[in-house]
Amino acid sequence: MWFNCIYGFNNPFMNFFMPFMNFNYMPFNNFTPFNNIMRMNYTNPYFIMPGNNISIFHEKKPSVDNLENRLALISSQKTEVSEKRESNLKTENKKIETKNLIYGVKYNKSKGELLAENVVEGLPTNRDPKNPLCARYVKNAIVKSGLGPYIKGNGEYCKYILRANQNFKEVKLKGSELTSLPAGSIIVYDAYDKFIDEDGNQRQIGKDGHVLVSLGDGRGCSDIIEAIPQSDRAYTFIPI
Repeated sequence: MWFNCIYGFNNPFMNFFMPFMNFNYMPFNNFTPFNNIMRMNYTNPYFIMPGNNISIFHEKKPSVDNLENRLALISSQKTEVSEKRESNLKTENKKIETKNLIYGVKYNKSKGELLAENVVEGLPTNRDPKNPLCARYVKNAIVKSGLGPYIKGNGEYCKYILRANQNFKEVKLKGSELTSLPAGSIIVYDAYDKFIDEDGNQRQIGKDGHVLVSLGDGRGCSDIIEAIPQSDRAYTFIPI
């Protein structure tokens, strides 16, 4: 402790006489703890140790380059983490989208099921077999489901109506694939189009064409519930 009092750097008396002293000839020069004390980073700009070749009074400056490198590294690590999270999110979203694809189209399940439900609820109680009104009941269900306005036209004309409707996407399928369509998909047939019924017999569509909404179980509904006719020439529209 007495070294700190007599030879300590905070002693104003020593600060006055230190420039004229050569520590190489001090009796305590070989005393290691004392040497360690004397090699402390003294910040007095007027203090110079003559006869000492060791540069011990250079003030350490923060390394700007090292700081910049550290900041760059931190920024890079954050970017890598962010990109990885974004990549994982895109992968998950892609899996969800792929899961909902129906024949290459992103099927909207809520719209489809609502349309199928409304077309069944709208079935007529007294249907006239000689005067089928398939287009009217399908279009009524579309309006009730909030999927488009009511536009005049018979069964086969519905393909033009649906092509202009942004709630549906047209796809081309084989006749054998029509029965596997999800609920709410709409199928349109041209007038006099030939098709295969559920018993494997060949039949023909009427003069006004035909349109129905798939119920998702191999059946379709318009003004009547029936097995979906299988025709390679049919027009198919999936709710999106």
